[in-house]
Amino acid sequence: MNRVTQYRIQAGWSPNELSSIFKVPAGIVNKWEHGELEPPAWIEERIRAKMMEEQKKRFSKKKRRPNPLTSGDPTRRWHP
Repeated sequence: MNRVTQYRIQAGWSPNELSSIFKVPAGIVNKWEHGELEPPAWIEERIRAKMMEEQKKRFSKKKRRPNPLTSGDPTRRWHP
């Protein structure tokens, strides 16, 4: 598995989504993923950067359950 495919999977994109995000023909993306063509270094770096942004967004959207003993109304207690 090459880096473009790894980045795509980590970002949660389909090959068609990768194609539309970066305005690259789907056939080219397919050739990159099957090793028939080597993607230019600059596009590979842009894919990696965008994948990192997507992961940060996904991580920040995950809401952590607040600790009832340390957040909210200090007079209210949480009982299991």
